[in-house]
Amino acid sequence: MDVSEKPWLHSRAWWWARVNRPSSAAIILAAAALLVISLFQHNPTAAPFSSPAICASPASGVPGRQSCAGFYAEGPPRKAVFSIKEFGGIGDGRTLNTAAFRRAVERCAALGGMGGAQLNVPAGRWLTGSFNMTSNFTLYLEDGAAILGSEDPKEWPLIEPLPSYGRGRERPGARHISLIHGNGLHDVILTGNSIIYI
Repeated sequence: MDVSEKPWLHSRAWWWARVNRPSSAAIILAAAALLVISLFQHNPTAAPFSSPAICASPASGVPGRQSCAGFYAEGPPRKAVFSIKEFGGIGDGRTLNTAAFRRAVERCAALGGMGGAQLNVPAGRWLTGSFNMTSNFTLYLEDGAAILGSEDPKEWPLIEPLPSYGRGRERPGARHISLIHGNGLHDVILTGNSIIYI
């Protein structure tokens, strides 16, 4: 087809010649995809592929807030429920509660084979050093509860590096253990509507 025979085609299709090049088409396609993705991020309920059965679960415990926690099946309720206060814990933000957390987890570990146990941390500021979790265990932070990591280095035991590394991540030799620690555990839940400060 000769453009000189149809001048209107030449004047109206100038933009198509620019888009027809692969580089321009790829840029326009990528920009459109980014626009669509950003729209779904601002309004997740509009996403065509979201699963209301999983991601619109009210499992977060906060009205109007979505959570994907519904994806995970809730296990059976724990056979025993304790409060950290039963083990001498004081949530004033100054008293060190490392021994109370360790006693509580030790007691919960003894009940692991009988359906597990739950340790509730009530509202307050709970200062603690490192403690180990156990299997078949739920650590539940009630509204207003905050676990605060101690600034005393003696409250953070040293653990040896993995043999394959031969050193810690930051430096040679041992490193300090994490605030809430566990190795080889199963059926462990850390939940609630509060904060852990390390």
